[in-house]
Amino acid sequence: MKLLRSLAVLAFVLAAVACGEKGDKYAFQYVTFKETLPYTQGKDHPSCVFDLNVLKAHGTDTIFADAFNVDISYYLFNKRTTDVRGAMVTFIDSIIDVFKEENREQIRYAKEEGFEPRDIDYEYIINTEVHYGNHRDIIGHFIKMYQYTGGAHGGTFITCRNYRLEDGSVVTLDNYFKPDYEKVLIPVLEKKLLEYAECSSRDELDEHGYFSNEPMFVSQNFEIRKDTIDFIYNQYDIAPYSTGITTLSVPEDEIRSIIR
Repeated sequence: MKLLRSLAVLAFVLAAVACGEKGDKYAFQYVTFKETLPYTQGKDHPSCVFDLNVLKAHGTDTIFADAFNVDISYYLFNKRTTDVRGAMVTFIDSIIDVFKEENREQIRYAKEEGFEPRDIDYEYIINTEVHYGNHRDIIGHFIKMYQYTGGAHGGTFITCRNYRLEDGSVVTLDNYFKPDYEKVLIPVLEKKLLEYAECSSRDELDEHGYFSNEPMFVSQNFEIRKDTIDFIYNQYDIAPYSTGITTLSVPEDEIRSIIR
């Protein structure tokens, strides 16, 4: 049964969020869905667990709000719409369909081969929050996601989407930094990684769980903070799963010369 037919029993919650000195112009609201949906009613497993807490913009600046909501709906739920809640519903429906189909296939295969089917549990957790950046009137939408779809382990990912308050446009490396910014940033990030990993040279990085033979790169995943720019490297970007997520904070003063 599709989620759209079940809203009477599956709780979506809207909760308002104030955003400091910016007031109602750039107000935000959580769209929340928390539910455990079993494959078979009356059985705990297999189950599909959702815990989604996603901010949508609903301030009086509709140009910003619409741009923000379209971007986050597409980025998280693969649907270009200002209706974040509707995009979330469609996303949940699609995940449930895949979850049920995978378990049906597992049951069918187990029956053919004569063994007990293995439960395939799913889990999706998303939490977001907004941070105001520097004096350039930029806001960051900080997104933390956990996804498990029956493999050896789940995966945690952190992403930040940065927006200009004037029009809701997405801030990218190319439109925030001057051309050839990599020439300045890569040596800075290499130094920050050595400090973060407490290594004296790149040769030591392997011992601390990093890919020493891979060239350093400027992560497209970054957050503009008040005094720093944080470059986020998720699992497998520069290190194996076991090392986790690495965030390298670069003081803006150190790279001011390459900021537009």
